[in-house]
Amino acid sequence: MTAPLQVRDIEFAYERMNVLFGVSFEVEAGETLALLGTNGAGKSTLLRVIAGLERPSGGVVTFDGADVTGLPAEQLVGRGLILVQGGRAPFPDLSVADNIEIQSLTSRHRPDWLATRRELVLETFPALRRRWLEPAGVLSGGEQQQLVLAKALLLDPKVLCIDELSLGLAPVVVQMLLDVVRSLRATGVTLVIVEQSLNIAAELCERAVFLEKGHVRFEGRTSELLERDDIARAVFLGGAAQGNGRRPVAAGRRTKPRVKE
Repeated sequence: MTAPLQVRDIEFAYERMNVLFGVSFEVEAGETLALLGTNGAGKSTLLRVIAGLERPSGGVVTFDGADVTGLPAEQLVGRGLILVQGGRAPFPDLSVADNIEIQSLTSRHRPDWLATRRELVLETFPALRRRWLEPAGVLSGGEQQQLVLAKALLLDPKVLCIDELSLGLAPVVVQMLLDVVRSLRATGVTLVIVEQSLNIAAELCERAVFLEKGHVRFEGRTSELLERDDIARAVFLGGAAQGNGRRPVAAGRRTKPRVKE
């Protein structure tokens, strides 16, 4: 059976600055794939290319067996390929209810179908039900992230790409979000997750792709990635130690390195 998401030889540049160089991988149906990398490796850019927010200068994105390279994001959302962008808060002046209602306008499904999806979303995120009529801007950071995920889940994604799931959130909130991701995986949703923590990625994902300076440096089981001290050092230092003649301190396996795009 064809993998629902395939990325082949993707090239991308901002004006004259090349960002991605022949990136290739695929995601199997129902799989949760971690997309990791050094600072500025191109992870978020790659998700934007996959989701139709950027057009690659070369390569092919295949979704559900069809070439969707360069299709606009609104068409891909209708097909079930959805991106949750890192750092994109909900509309702060609108209520939780209005944020959800606006998202439903992007769906061509019948009102009864949307009502069923809305109830499922509120069962998944009970805090949003309690704050249904409050402005999204007064929610905590964790609750705002829940609302962003809820808006994506409303559309019943086949492939859900999540950028920076745990960025800036308290550990207890991160754990709750990880439980949500696990529940999504159990329903068969295919997930691609950009994460900052190698340990969180290992907890969620059996397989990972590691980018460095726009190239795929590693693709394989996350457990094998954790054993790669060279990659752990790259995450810690963002390549700063390369070429300076110094040997960086190796990272321990139980550490939680964090990077930002």
